[in-house]
Amino acid sequence: MSNRQGASQSKPELKSTAVGVGLRSEHFQDVLEQAPALDFLEVHSENFFAEAGIAVDLLQEVSASTPISLHGTSAGLGSVESVPDDYLKKLKRLVDRVDPILVSDHLCFTWARIGGRLFHGGDLLPIPYTTDSLQHAVNNIDRMQQYLGRQIAIENVCAYIEFDQSDFDEASFLGEIVARTQCGLILDINNVMVNARNGQVADTAGFVDRYVDSLDHSAITEIHLAGSTPVGKEELLIDDHACPVSEAGWQTYERVINAIGPRPTLIEWDNNLPSWRELLGEATKARKAQRRLLGRERSHESL
Repeated sequence: MSNRQGASQSKPELKSTAVGVGLRSEHFQDVLEQAPALDFLEVHSENFFAEAGIAVDLLQEVSASTPISLHGTSAGLGSVESVPDDYLKKLKRLVDRVDPILVSDHLCFTWARIGGRLFHGGDLLPIPYTTDSLQHAVNNIDRMQQYLGRQIAIENVCAYIEFDQSDFDEASFLGEIVARTQCGLILDINNVMVNARNGQVADTAGFVDRYVDSLDHSAITEIHLAGSTPVGKEELLIDDHACPVSEAGWQTYERVINAIGPRPTLIEWDNNLPSWRELLGEATKARKAQRRLLGRERSHESL
């Protein structure tokens, strides 16, 4: 939703305690054979951009019984180039088909024009936090929200490089975007932790806590949890979504929801996929963390 035009969503918002998982093709059969004990499922939008086919039919069947969240990986909302018309057209068609409870993408750079031709970078590339980058991001987010007629959410990304120039820190940059576009935020906890670790921050927990404290809590529509493959002390840690959420990740999640309250929470696992049962087990851990928080709140109320 731009601050110049309202947006409508036909489905009610998820409860703050909702828990979901990322649905990948390896688990399609599991979802069809047994109704998952989940509040929602997330899919990568681009995997369902085809006009027709088995995947599209399956997603429509699943969406009839389980709310779907569409999470894009290719819009490049931080790019200097505008999101291509063809991309927006395909996304709008998918949104109309499954009526998702959330549409989101990453605050990153993917599109560039080289020799007059438009190229896609093929990854979630970080952007500098400058006034110029801010305007490009605002323009792209506004354009997508206007095209879809609804609010979208943007996710913080891992930045494996540091830029020479910055006019904002990341949290302030996100705050400016929210204020100018009225978009939502997806807080990816593992991405913040990976950036702190790769930046050789001594106190990772304190860094994450300060980062979260600086965000506009009212704009946080969802939390993402994921795990990264451990590496040596001198190696770069990659956000590969190939492991269970780490113990440090769960501890950070509990601190985050204690600070901002429960939020719809998604377990992401994209590589080295586990069994469907193990993935649901990760979702159960998120539910237990929320229950511990709510239990503490009830205890304080009774005093």
